[in-house]
Amino acid sequence: MKIIDGLKIYLTDWKNLLTHGIVGVILLYCLLFAPVAWYWRVTLLIIVIAFNLVRMRYSKNKKQ
Repeated sequence: MKIIDGLKIYLTDWKNLLTHGIVGVILLYCLLFAPVAWYWRVTLLIIVIAFNLVRMRYSKNKKQ
């Protein structure tokens, strides 16, 4: 269950939650005031997830 454990760690990391909160507010703003195509929202979500995965791996390697 390595995937489930990794997902649990990913979803409980406070930096990750902060980043997703900020992106959520930005997306909400774009939805209400500046409509953006759905594929840009999906692209932004993928970029945020990739950034967080790289950041978490970097911080894990730095601790060791």
